[in-house]
Amino acid sequence: MRIMIDGRYLPGNARVNRDLLITLRNMAQMLKWGIRYDAQRELVLINSKDSSMPPLPLDNPADERTEDENARLAGKVICLDPGHGGSDPGAVGPTGTREKDNTLAIALLLKEKLEKNGATIVMTRDTDTDVTYTDATSKEELGARVEAARQAEADMFVSIHNDSFTSTTAAGTTTFHYGGKDSIKLANLVQRSLVENLGTKNRGARFASFYVLRYTNMPSILVEVAFISNPVEEMLLSSVDGRENAAESICDGILKYYKV
Repeated sequence: MRIMIDGRYLPGNARVNRDLLITLRNMAQMLKWGIRYDAQRELVLINSKDSSMPPLPLDNPADERTEDENARLAGKVICLDPGHGGSDPGAVGPTGTREKDNTLAIALLLKEKLEKNGATIVMTRDTDTDVTYTDATSKEELGARVEAARQAEADMFVSIHNDSFTSTTAAGTTTFHYGGKDSIKLANLVQRSLVENLGTKNRGARFASFYVLRYTNMPSILVEVAFISNPVEEMLLSSVDGRENAAESICDGILKYYKV
């Protein structure tokens, strides 16, 4: 992440994480600086003269991509599965945020990023709806998600969720797989990227027998981005910056999996 103060870049790159962004925003509020975070460019702009929001620079490194970079995932079909939806809200956070909203927002951002790299994206849902029909059984709903990946002959299946626990202190990121060399590799790469970029506790890449992992026939993972039951991580999951960083991290892990 680059930091620009009064139109000048600070030397070096800082790691993007929630703690750094919160610290910079708290400093700006206390000193009455203007601050803006451009997630696409991983750029924090600060105006120390007054509290007005600093303008974006004219140059846009994010758009300076070569044709090869835009086609890094050409020919790959990736199925994205935003957990829950419609009649199933999933877990609900302390302030009332819903898992189904967070997972859809992250998946849509991830879809955009993967498409910019040339991938073809299949979504099990792209709005707040059930994949099958209202109040379908869990088996029917999960089966429809698996079938969407199969019908598309997807090369990869990524299911996105929020974790939850009875204790509000539970925290961290976990990426699950159902065994298999390729799924384990993908889970480890995505897990590492998420933890490094979000600054969350590393709960590891783990084996799990979830339906959508057990019955898909391609490399598949289920990502628990963070705990919606934890007040701090609920804020991360429901914030624009948190969702953007989660999507960017998963995309980065996928790119590393394909070694592009």
